[in-house]
Amino acid sequence: MKVYQAVLDQLIGAGVTYFSGMIGSTAAPYAATLADRNDMRYVGVRHEHTAASILDATARLTGKPGCLMVHGASGFLAASAGIASAALDSTPMFILSATQERRAMESGWWQTMNVQTPLSDVLKWQKRVERPDQAIEAVRAALREAVSGKPGVAQVDLPIDVSADDLGPGEVPEPIPVHTPLHRPYPDPALVKEAAALLRSAERPVLLVGGGAMYSGAASALIELAERLHMPVVNSPTSRNAVPETHPLVLGPSGIVGYEPVGDAIKEADLVLAIGSRLSDLQTARGALLPGDAPIIQVDIDSAAIGQNHAVTVGIAADARACAEALNEALVVENIEISSARRDWVMSLATRIADWQQAWFDATPDNGKVQPQEVVQALMTLPPETIFTHGAGDHGFYGYMVPVASPGAHLVSTRLGAMGCALGLALGAKLSRPDQTVIGCVGDGDFMLQIGDLETMARENLSAVMVVFNNFRLGSQRKRVEAYGNVMGVDHGNPDFAKLADLFGCRGFRVDTPGQFDAALREALATGAPCVIDVIMDPDARPPRIAASREAR
Repeated sequence: MKVYQAVLDQLIGAGVTYFSGMIGSTAAPYAATLADRNDMRYVGVRHEHTAASILDATARLTGKPGCLMVHGASGFLAASAGIASAALDSTPMFILSATQERRAMESGWWQTMNVQTPLSDVLKWQKRVERPDQAIEAVRAALREAVSGKPGVAQVDLPIDVSADDLGPGEVPEPIPVHTPLHRPYPDPALVKEAAALLRSAERPVLLVGGGAMYSGAASALIELAERLHMPVVNSPTSRNAVPETHPLVLGPSGIVGYEPVGDAIKEADLVLAIGSRLSDLQTARGALLPGDAPIIQVDIDSAAIGQNHAVTVGIAADARACAEALNEALVVENIEISSARRDWVMSLATRIADWQQAWFDATPDNGKVQPQEVVQALMTLPPETIFTHGAGDHGFYGYMVPVASPGAHLVSTRLGAMGCALGLALGAKLSRPDQTVIGCVGDGDFMLQIGDLETMARENLSAVMVVFNNFRLGSQRKRVEAYGNVMGVDHGNPDFAKLADLFGCRGFRVDTPGQFDAALREALATGAPCVIDVIMDPDARPPRIAASREAR
């Protein structure tokens, strides 16, 4: 058996279903072998960044890593923004770096460089295979690392002469299925007892949920905990997938891309319980929202993350669901009286959020131009299981106005904040959940980065609907440039995205007049085809931004 055959057997046997990339000479034996298999799905793309984003989405929605196949150094570097985005958002992924033969590195051959160096700071595990007998254990170790503890991206560098060699004698071990969480570390009972005592004594506790709760499957335990204490829940950009924002105690996202009154819930709390949350700059507006004198309990599967961004009173290294369940057990032993003051406080927060959102809708200008409020109101009427993906820029703030109602329904490049991810995330979402509606919200600047993969969307019949917030500029950056007294490099021309979609084999729709968007959206969804809606926006429209984000800049 050849090494490349054994590698693919291990990957597919471990549960890796989705493969994506662009085929080059070093990946050719893998591609030829996959062509004969029907127990996986390969999606060829027009840019490797899109492939990484596709697998970012499939992993978030299935809990299993996909395989990104990249050819040589150029393929790896082209995919690097998507890889780094997945790594920083703790997405499990396996990278098969198919590189030139072993002697190429020393001789400085064409398409050769050390592919382990560029992203070594963010990748969880890396290994260059120098001998055929190392290949299988490297693949198995990479898969384990990708899904164990805090998930992440693992890379195996397989030179073509190793891949094409015979595996050699000896038994090939059976593949071990991998998924997140691979193991579920349980909390220290003494720390749970200490945390429960603090929760009992708090009058205005708040629960901050982070991305660690998503892969843990902690939603039910977290909702039970919130209901037990009548405690408001604040999401982060990544945890919107974990706890449904349609629950009356779940307020929505906070911080730099959140709602201002949700930030008030943190500032006014007398205890902060953070589960699966790093207390990140995004969720806490770089710490501006955290109450200075309130105790903080932080739960994270990664002990290194505890206290990393803010000092904590109690730190618990454990799986999010396991710790939430343990806290529920510790608190159930005695009846907890919920004061009327706490109920009034939670009600006032909900009222403030509703008023804040309504004020933004009420402020819709009547100037004959399409406003983001019209688009958001239409998107809010879609079924609760709808999956939204977002790019980077002003349009992302508009997308955050739509409540997330079901697991996995919000996909975005969070920590890296990379442009060019929304289309790939939408394709990956439709790939792994073909029966759910998928809406990709993207700015025109963002969309142009990956527009060639409209061909991928059409070829693979991945019937997402891409909504382009088209204002012919990099809107989120224009104001920043203007602040220095001039404007340059932020305004641009665009093609007609609707006509371009048609040329790529998708269905295109154009909205350039107020009142047209809802009908265009319904028509696009009714086609059951890959679609693009080009929405010509008021270029002066600005998203709602919370006060704390201004403090944090």
